[in-house]
Amino acid sequence: MRVGPFALMPIFLLVASASAQVGGAPTADPGQLAVLAPHLAKILQIAAVDPVLAVAIVPDPWIDSLVEGALAVEAEVAVRPPHADPPKQWPIGPWPTPVSLAGTIEAVDVGSVVALYQELKPRLAGRCRQRGASLAACDRAMRVSGSMLSARSVLARAADGSTSPITPTQRELARLGVPVVTALRDQIQLLGIALWGPSWGAGR
Repeated sequence: MRVGPFALMPIFLLVASASAQVGGAPTADPGQLAVLAPHLAKILQIAAVDPVLAVAIVPDPWIDSLVEGALAVEAEVAVRPPHADPPKQWPIGPWPTPVSLAGTIEAVDVGSVVALYQELKPRLAGRCRQRGASLAACDRAMRVSGSMLSARSVLARAADGSTSPITPTQRELARLGVPVVTALRDQIQLLGIALWGPSWGAGR
């Protein structure tokens, strides 16, 4: 199963990057991203004041993407790529440049994401059971995939084309460029600590 970074960003940040097709080749439909962006932003705004209401309007397919994406990325194996990859072609969705997407990521309120994730757990548990996984297994997958997305190897790949071992999703994320990788790494670090404690991601 191949999952692109567009499937994982809504898991950790709920920014408008949820267009990847879990179980198939990663896709980035600019029209779909443009439609998703304002909805995701509104859900986070609501979560800041009323997480219960925010969770009620999260569609089931988004939760399925959360579960399937995290489990898939957790299972990926790092390999040594033979060469550097070309950068992604911009614009992607509503973002004309990597810097603009990085700005969107940096603007996400981590506290709202934490509140939404905590309130989402009962629905998340049900969607996990449908895939033969416990809530604990899904939560572990969130932790692991977050650590993988924010690993030093991703930033190294984006910065200088490093050919250190890297997973397929990490490789796709690196193609988004240093500004996006850096912004995502910083936000995931804050989110990981808020959700799983100061020791989360040690040694990344």
